[in-house]
Amino acid sequence: MPIVVFVVLNRFAGLGWAVLGATAWSMKVAISRHRRGEGVGWYLPVLVVYLVVRGAIGIITDSEAVYFGIGIGTKALIGAALVGTVVVGRPFLGRVLHLAIPLDAETMAHPTYLRVVSRLTVALGLYQFLTSAWDIWLFNQTSADGYVVIRAVVGWPVGMVMSLLGFWYFDRALRAVEGFPGLLALLDPDLAGEDGPN
Repeated sequence: MPIVVFVVLNRFAGLGWAVLGATAWSMKVAISRHRRGEGVGWYLPVLVVYLVVRGAIGIITDSEAVYFGIGIGTKALIGAALVGTVVVGRPFLGRVLHLAIPLDAETMAHPTYLRVVSRLTVALGLYQFLTSAWDIWLFNQTSADGYVVIRAVVGWPVGMVMSLLGFWYFDRALRAVEGFPGLLALLDPDLAGEDGPN
């Protein structure tokens, strides 16, 4: 929806209103989640502050290059930070995967697990760099509206495919860890106890 809001307002009211509208809609989503009692943690509040600051800069400068450039630069910085966590021996995914996947302590301490999460963290960092380069190229080839729409249309399926490949690699590589039941069984414990029809 923020994309639709941006394109419509940019077309009929200009960049400032488009930035304001897209930022306001994104803030509304975060606030609505909080009011429904959904756990938002620290990520959404930080994201809202980032969106407000980025939106304010975009409105003040009235520059498409500045507004979108902040997002592209942020993505590249995130990529560098991800690779940096591997360089210092604390891969980001190794520190957060257990929040989404119920992994036991033995698996997380296994050398194979540490190697896998390091590789996946580097891959995620490189993906941020590659998509930043794609964003720069796309921005220079099209209008602001075209950039927003094409980026969303291309980015969503590519991101989904890359995520599925990452999960596939994670599952296959961790089969070398004794006792690892497989990713699907961890995500759906009922599958681990299925022996077929009685």
